[in-house]
Amino acid sequence: MFVTSERNRLPPYALPFGEPEGATAWTAIEQLIPRDVLILRVSPARSRVVPTIVMLDLTTTAPHLEQFVGGDVVLRGAAVLSTKFAREVDRWRLDPLSEIRVGVTEPEQYSQGERLVTVTRFTTAAGRTFSVPVALATRPARGRRLWRAKAPAAARR
Repeated sequence: MFVTSERNRLPPYALPFGEPEGATAWTAIEQLIPRDVLILRVSPARSRVVPTIVMLDLTTTAPHLEQFVGGDVVLRGAAVLSTKFAREVDRWRLDPLSEIRVGVTEPEQYSQGERLVTVTRFTTAAGRTFSVPVALATRPARGRRLWRAKAPAAARR
């Protein structure tokens, strides 16, 4: 959960890609509860402007990432900052992401057995994958790749 102050609200003209409907941008926020933060580099589609860095709560944002598929704003980079295990900065962990997939289905165990859920799946640069549940699913799906990191120049040769 993040706390903001009205004096830190950015005016819509200060945002490089406009203010999304129903959302507001802030110059400063305070994190009340230590948790995972999704850090995104975004920019307008087909633009060479310097990307904007956006920090969002991972679990509440994951269900809404599908808006980037074919939208006017595209992802240029992503990472997860984990602050949930400690308030001390030296115990925080930054995991650069290598891929984000939306609409993937996975089986989930619950009290009455197993059910299929739609998730947003994140893969770190180290190869670890984790998912954030979005909704119940009726049939299996591979989902869509929302973003994938480019291979380093040395690996492309």
